[in-house]
Amino acid sequence: MMEWENKLYQLLLPKDEAAEVARDWAERNIESDLRLRKAKTWGHIVIETRDVMFARNIQVWHPSCKVNIKDL
Repeated sequence: MMEWENKLYQLLLPKDEAAEVARDWAERNIESDLRLRKAKTWGHIVIETRDVMFARNIQVWHPSCKVNIKDL
């Protein structure tokens, strides 16, 4: 599991889908970090998290999202 530590997962989603993810995160009180920021792509939001399981769930819920993984 060491290879997945110290990674930042960035997921590009349309605004409405990113809003669904943020709403679900708040309503379910998910214990992971979540950061939203405006993307360069018009009408999209980047969701950033260091939680590999939460990032995976977002990818499963929104299979069309683009994923970028950065080392921290």
